[in-house]
Amino acid sequence: MTQALVQIDNLQKWYGDFHALRDVTLHVGAGEKVVICGPSGSGKSSLVRCINHLEPFQGGSINVAGVALKPTGTAIRDIRTLSSMVFQQFNLFPHLSVLDNLTLGPIYAMRKTADEAKAHAMQLLDRVRVADQADKYPGQLSGGQQQRVAIARALITDPQLLLFDEPTSSLDPEMVHEVLDVMIDLAQEGVTMVVVTHEMGFARAVGDLVVFMDAGEIVESAPPEQFFSAPASDRTQQFLAKLDLSV
Repeated sequence: MTQALVQIDNLQKWYGDFHALRDVTLHVGAGEKVVICGPSGSGKSSLVRCINHLEPFQGGSINVAGVALKPTGTAIRDIRTLSSMVFQQFNLFPHLSVLDNLTLGPIYAMRKTADEAKAHAMQLLDRVRVADQADKYPGQLSGGQQQRVAIARALITDPQLLLFDEPTSSLDPEMVHEVLDVMIDLAQEGVTMVVVTHEMGFARAVGDLVVFMDAGEIVESAPPEQFFSAPASDRTQQFLAKLDLSV
């Protein structure tokens, strides 16, 4: 049995009077790729953002690689050294070059030398196929290139867990494949990933588990073959019926 890297148990999240996450339990094994899908407002992004406490939560627990995160907010720094997030909007510093966006954290937070940080950054930029853009500024890049830089930045701390929150939703259609190809490469390398996305082709190709959420709850979770060919829940069937699953 695969060792659990992420354990989320009975998670509760409120925004004022709105109950965004209702008793959510999800375990992710080391090396697993979990894809979370569902309609807008179903709690997908809230769930993934709670994992590294970008959003506080009010009940339940989250454990990443043995580090427990509770509603009191303890262990936030430890959790964030174990996990990295890739956002829908790239969140790159516009006044810094691509290379400087990657080296800033290692130099000032991890006490790496400039040479060490640069060498590692260039390896990662090459890994996501944008090494030739290292001296440019984010505004000089396409959306797909910026998101690949953001993925490299997420990898710079050597996290055990990568979190993706709708990483392709703000991209032009022709740029989506640039980012998905990099994500597929990472999945094939065994990186543990929790991915919120509407890209069902990605879910089918690399997901170990597909999780469908609605109204703040996990309605169904299953391996891709079962999820797409024989969903057990009527609500999941309704959701899939509205999607183009031909590609």
